[in-house]
Amino acid sequence: MVLNITSALALFVLIAISTVIFFASKRIKIPYTVLLVAVGVLLVPIVNLPYLNSVFGFLGDMVLTPELLFFIFLPVLIFESGFNMNMRRMLDSAWAISLLAVVGMVISTITVATLLYFALPLVGIEIPFMLALVFGAVISPTDPVAVLAIFKECHVPRRLGLVFEGESLLNDGTAVALFMVLLGVATTGFHGSETIIHGTFEFISMMVLGVGLGLVMAAIFTRALRYTKKNEFVTVTLILISAHLVFITCELINHSGVVHISSIIATTVAALFMGNYSRNTLHPEVDEYLGKLIEHMAFVVNSLVFLMAGLLFASSGVALAELWLPIIVTVLVVAFSRIVAVYAITTPLNLSKVEAPIPAAWEKLLAWGSLRGALSIIIVTLIPADFTVPGWALPYTPQEFLLALTIGCILATLFIKAPLIVPIMKKLKVTDENPLKKAHEADLGIYYLQTERARLVKHYEKGFVRPEHFDAMMQRLEQKLAEAEALRADLVKAHGRIIFDQSLHLAMVHVEKTALKNLFINEEVSEQTYRRLYSKLCLQQEKIEQARHDEIDPRAYTDRKDVFDKLVALVNMPFDRNRGLITPAQRLEYYRAQMIMARKAVQTIECMQTEHGNPVFLPESYDQVLALYRQYKKRSGEKADNMVAEYKDELLPYLHKLAERSLFASGGRALDYLHDKGLVDEHVMHDLRAHFSV
Repeated sequence: MVLNITSALALFVLIAISTVIFFASKRIKIPYTVLLVAVGVLLVPIVNLPYLNSVFGFLGDMVLTPELLFFIFLPVLIFESGFNMNMRRMLDSAWAISLLAVVGMVISTITVATLLYFALPLVGIEIPFMLALVFGAVISPTDPVAVLAIFKECHVPRRLGLVFEGESLLNDGTAVALFMVLLGVATTGFHGSETIIHGTFEFISMMVLGVGLGLVMAAIFTRALRYTKKNEFVTVTLILISAHLVFITCELINHSGVVHISSIIATTVAALFMGNYSRNTLHPEVDEYLGKLIEHMAFVVNSLVFLMAGLLFASSGVALAELWLPIIVTVLVVAFSRIVAVYAITTPLNLSKVEAPIPAAWEKLLAWGSLRGALSIIIVTLIPADFTVPGWALPYTPQEFLLALTIGCILATLFIKAPLIVPIMKKLKVTDENPLKKAHEADLGIYYLQTERARLVKHYEKGFVRPEHFDAMMQRLEQKLAEAEALRADLVKAHGRIIFDQSLHLAMVHVEKTALKNLFINEEVSEQTYRRLYSKLCLQQEKIEQARHDEIDPRAYTDRKDVFDKLVALVNMPFDRNRGLITPAQRLEYYRAQMIMARKAVQTIECMQTEHGNPVFLPESYDQVLALYRQYKKRSGEKADNMVAEYKDELLPYLHKLAERSLFASGGRALDYLHDKGLVDEHVMHDLRAHFSV
């Protein structure tokens, strides 16, 4: 695409249209991506009307080019998915996700190709088997955008959504690597076993080298972030450009012809590393800002891809009307191939019992909810316009023919499959029945409503609320509070009080995580201590969420899911001068951090319980969990005191540093208070810290 004044105008008008569509989709309850494509398809005939073409004809200047899609849009979509993916939860379903993404992808590609090769001649269309394989690689990757949006509204089980998202994230790289290999074979020709061996080797090497380069690039960016953590603008910029730098570096290596690396796999691995390892050390405000910024960028890119896909479909020039029968056949073949791929993976996986089984209802939803979208659009545009294969006799070029089939499949999944997902979910009774989540929401909801009631009473006493308004609002609040307490009573009846022990313990872990992050940001704990304690809290949180509350080991701080932590420790081992030895200062730092975290958790929950008179948490759960945390606090405090008594002289420099950091933290809290009250802005805060910090 050549950028000029009209194409630039078209770009921003399309973004404006996409925001209107997003707003409308929420009102009329239609999946956002479905509405985007529909509007895109309708835009072309509308703007070509005689009286509108002279005004809106510029919209046609913004077109989907392979370069725009591949080098600009695709890295953003990949990075957003990987950066926000929870690796630990993903590993709980590692077998299902990886097998669906790799083996399932290959099975789907072969099944699509085989069935099309034999089915299309029945409707008068004959295509070479190699071209059918290329199309299988184009159409097999799934797109979770529309599905996950529906899942979020319908509150499906978290693991099911994770399997969908994880499969889509990993099969992007598999699909493009497989497509590149098959396109190369289709271009150079098939030469028997030699071609098969070479293609298999290239496919595997692309993925393995992609993983390796992704880890190396992520490690470089992570190292750079350690030097920039005090400058949030540089930190955010580095993370934002990391996806494109990784992706384009891989493509430069590929263009050199020395080796071939999957740029998508490399970008995916780098995003997973940075989202699950590097991200943990960011300042909470930077992390929150960065998360929203990346999500917004992905929203804009996704919007443009789907909206412009509609424009592409409507203006492609491909005779869709002439190819309606082969398109229908292809849609049916692709749908059936997905069913084959899903059950070919889930059936033996469930029988092996290597991880939690995939329920039958989930299998059906995995087979049906496999929508096609952005990646298939991107891949099909990579086919050269002059690409041809031996024996091609149709009046369309292979690229035009595959584009027509791709368009038909995408439209079918978006306009037929997507709207039926909710009815199918209701029929299959796929809902989130997580009692711990409901218990946690009930506890926090009661605190929220008690706070609202207290503020309403205070405003009424000050004369801010009229009596008639006060009575109506108080009645609604009391009704909501009664509903929350009734929900809690029902949960206790169904699951016992232990579910609220777990809920309160989960709340304490969340407070501990926040307290730990503040200690790290204030440099009161080192990164080593921070990561060890953070991993420990993650382990405890998982045990609670999995209803294995009694299995929590307060001493455990690592397990097999700490993939990136273990990898970094392994790489750093030759450079570790102390060879893992823990100094007295590090031990004191660890015990002190544990004591502070436990103290913060106890203070927070005590305040919530007594702030408004009526107890927020169940008294029995409150007494039991607080007793446990007071014991944690006491034990850690005693260990810290013993360390100071035993190594007093050796620890004096460290204790002096702690005193300085504590003083700095107190000044920070004062500045935060001034900022919250509107007395200072960020620039004044910086100046005050520079001039008056002790």
